Amino acid sequence: MNTRLQVYFNEFNILMERAAYLPLVSGLLRAYAETDVGIRDSYEFMPFLYYRDSVENIMAVYDNPSVAAFSVSMWNEQLNLNVARLVKERFPDCLVVFGGPNVPHSPTKYFSDYPFIDVAVRGEGEEAFREILTQNLISRNFENILGISWKNPMDGRCVVNDGGRAQPRDLDVYPSPYVQGLYDDLFEIHKDLEFQQIIETNRGCPFLCTFCFWGQGGLSTKYRFHSLEYVQSEIIWAGQHRIKYVFNADSNFGMHKRDSNIADMLVNAKEDYGYPDKFRTCFGKNTDEKIFNVARILHQNNLEKGITLARQSNDATVLENIKRTNIKMETYRNLQTRFNEHDIPVYCELILGLPGESYNTWVSGIDDLLQSGLRNQLFVYMCQIYENTEMCDLSYREKFNIQTKILPLTEIHGAVRSGELVVEYEEIVVSTETMSQCDWRKSAVFSWFTMLFHSMKLGFFVLYYIHERFGLNYSDLTLYILEHVPNNIDSVVLKNELHEFDAQLDNILDCHGRGLNLPEFGNIYWDEEEASFLRISNNIEQFYIEFLAILKRFLDYQGVRYDLKELEEVILYQKLRIPTHRFEGQREYKFTFNIPEYFETSFMPESKSLAPQPQVLFLDNSKDFEGDKLKYAKECILWGRKSGTMLTDVTWESLH
Repeated sequence: MNTRLQVYFNEFNILMERAAYLPLVSGLLRAYAETDVGIRDSYEFMPFLYYRDSVENIMAVYDNPSVAAFSVSMWNEQLNLNVARLVKERFPDCLVVFGGPNVPHSPTKYFSDYPFIDVAVRGEGEEAFREILTQNLISRNFENILGISWKNPMDGRCVVNDGGRAQPRDLDVYPSPYVQGLYDDLFEIHKDLEFQQIIETNRGCPFLCTFCFWGQGGLSTKYRFHSLEYVQSEIIWAGQHRIKYVFNADSNFGMHKRDSNIADMLVNAKEDYGYPDKFRTCFGKNTDEKIFNVARILHQNNLEKGITLARQSNDATVLENIKRTNIKMETYRNLQTRFNEHDIPVYCELILGLPGESYNTWVSGIDDLLQSGLRNQLFVYMCQIYENTEMCDLSYREKFNIQTKILPLTEIHGAVRSGELVVEYEEIVVSTETMSQCDWRKSAVFSWFTMLFHSMKLGFFVLYYIHERFGLNYSDLTLYILEHVPNNIDSVVLKNELHEFDAQLDNILDCHGRGLNLPEFGNIYWDEEEASFLRISNNIEQFYIEFLAILKRFLDYQGVRYDLKELEEVILYQKLRIPTHRFEGQREYKFTFNIPEYFETSFMPESKSLAPQPQVLFLDNSKDFEGDKLKYAKECILWGRKSGTMLTDVTWESLH
């Protein structure tokens, strides 16, 4: 008879169609625990519970558990709490252990609110969890284990064990769950799923950004590394197991000299096995030569969608408030130029609602970024409040008068939540001392329109044209539209989008989820600018008719003299570069100006000036989606946005 005690791991990630992440945290905890012979002899580790499901389906798996461990993040906290509550009700003697970024480091109230939790682990969990399992064989008194809080079984009070835990500098002491074969049974049982891998080559983050969990919340500001041999073994494992998508959980990949070696390992694995297909990582905060070289290696081998140049804000006061530094804009511009020269897609991230930001600094900050030569993507994220960050502290909130809303979590690009799933939540900032709720709304609408034109590419070439040709700011056209479109009866398409944006902000302030579902484009959630692009794609011809009229009125308003034929050809070129649901146009277009050459050399050091020189544009590879809107949305946005492949490919030649 098997008398070993059963351990259940709960690490619920989002199931994206057929794609599922392998449960790295659960695997690491088990792999390290099993290095102890006493634990191996005393416990039986049950199959991983690793993707989001109904509480009933999850509970049906449980059978006489001794320990239930939960990895708690924003996207699964409520599901964890619901499952843990039922586990304790049905199996009162089961030890319930919580860990992860959403478990408060000072959990006295958390224990009071959720009395079914027995132990909460702070920071990294391998050492503490192994000690908890060992002590659990003797008693439920965990007073000698560092880095945890626990419920005293005698009186039910929360006991916080003070003091930090010494962290090993050599991360290889933690065996790889991949190499140990802990996931092999999942491949056998779930052949219908496409598994994705999470790896980490190091731990720690020296930055103390007040909005981020990584440094302060993770209790690990000093870097500690896995050996290159360890990393290589996991990359080879990915290749051998045909893992298409590898996510790297490092905080600042590319900042270390050895990261170029890791990039080469990925390239070699792809050459040897055909996998991994894509490697997604968080690049270093302050981009430099090392990061450029790593990004170039990954891009040249089609491994990385693009490189992130995360700035969060361009305002000095904001950066001081959030304890962050950015590279100088001149350095940033030079890097943008180099990335453009090598055709490496770049996407820049900003966070709306950070303390110290105002509407004016927000608009000017976006202008600075676009004028730096940002060719691919601008992403604007609403500021979220995360547990165990400085921004979450009451004193910090009061200092900057941070006001928030708690919304149901609708994961962007995740499947629409069915009614049987537990609702999760996110907390977002909607006003601060320097940005009223009214200005926050204005900033959000400005951001969505900017991303619609620039990032979703509907007006990308037009924005470049008015800036380069007439010296106008990128923001000038957007601000004009926001001021004048509501009163213009001819701007039907953009007026409708403005109404949609306002309605979405009303929904957010009424505490509804941010993600938008457009059933004709799939059963997933979209960001607002993406949903706007898809809505306009249903009426693309009318959009560009109206856009030309708006552009003429805008230039008249600015007192700019322009050539109408030139303007019409700019709009024509812009329209031809946007893919449509069904290709019904011609493949060859003649221009009286060198419009194709002008735009193809934009953002380059030797860019061409616009001139009356006839050229012909060829749409040789224009894709026909044959009216399939699901395929259109997937390839244009899900695959194309970050990889820089949203636009229709063209070639051109001059006419003599």
